[in-house]
Amino acid sequence: MNRRLLIILVIAAAVAVGAYLLISGRWRIEGNPGAAAEEGGPVASVEVAPATIGTVTEEVEAYGTVVPAPGAVQVLSVPFESRARRIMVSGGQKISSGEVLLSIEPSPDTYLKLEEARNAFRLAREGLKQMRRRIALKLATNDQLLKSRQSFEEARLRIESMKKQGIDGLRAVRADTAGLVSKVNVQEGSIVPAGAPLVEIVARNRLEALIGIEPEDIKSIRAGGAVSLSHVNVETRLEAAGRIRKISSAVNPATRLVDVFVSLPSSQDFLLGEYIRGKMAIARAEGLMVPMAAVLPEGGRYVLFTVKKNRAVKRYVEPSLSNRKNVVVTGGGIRPGDRVVVLGNYELKDGMAVKVTTAR
Repeated sequence: MNRRLLIILVIAAAVAVGAYLLISGRWRIEGNPGAAAEEGGPVASVEVAPATIGTVTEEVEAYGTVVPAPGAVQVLSVPFESRARRIMVSGGQKISSGEVLLSIEPSPDTYLKLEEARNAFRLAREGLKQMRRRIALKLATNDQLLKSRQSFEEARLRIESMKKQGIDGLRAVRADTAGLVSKVNVQEGSIVPAGAPLVEIVARNRLEALIGIEPEDIKSIRAGGAVSLSHVNVETRLEAAGRIRKISSAVNPATRLVDVFVSLPSSQDFLLGEYIRGKMAIARAEGLMVPMAAVLPEGGRYVLFTVKKNRAVKRYVEPSLSNRKNVVVTGGGIRPGDRVVVLGNYELKDGMAVKVTTAR
């Protein structure tokens, strides 16, 4: 009986040990089971990408709006006080050359001035006639005749000027050029002072981007430099190539950024006032290039892992210029074509067995 119990206990112990070994060694199913069994260590599943020779461009990203270019805004006004009779356009509307924008008429005060000018003209004309009769009767001098002629001429010129300005009736205000109505400054029935703006028009293909960048990035850009422009609120990957026209020499007090004016390509359909994104290259470097995900910080230094014969090899490197995707590195004995670990590298140790998949 005791002998049977001893046999059962031995078998149970053997089963327990086998189960423990099976559970603790589950990692052997993945990777290289032969190498793991041979060395007695875990196998890490990693993704790799090749180190390559290339150029890394560091970019600065900035945002802004589409504004009229210098000299692109035409302000329509009249030189006399008027009343807006009817408005045919609104802000943001595209217009063609010669299109009627609004109609105006003289204000009551302007009509009064016109009547005063007409009366002055009639009186000057009658006065000149009488002076000529008096000259014929030798009752007036030539100096008196000259003054009458001057008074008549002044009254006549004033009437003609008011008529040319359209003061004598209803007048249609037309666009001198094709473009976009950026602002309508009046409402129907309102009295508009002499010279006050009625409508503002931006000429077609005369837009530019006003973007703001951090003051510390100013030294890295220059006038004439390329800017990649794209829409912010439009789902598209298309980008347009603009050029820096001007860089402000002061910080904008409203944004605390430096204003940069970028010429827009005329072929690109940007909208006035649209929110826009700009990307500018501020530095370039050529050399051995690896994905950003491959480089890890370690105690004030930087490391990455390469794979050789299904083993992780730890290498210390010096990163230089980087962007969101790649970084140029030196040191570590890395060569073009070496496989660097880009996923799973946080758990790696030097010499650790790995199972490799290629990063997409």
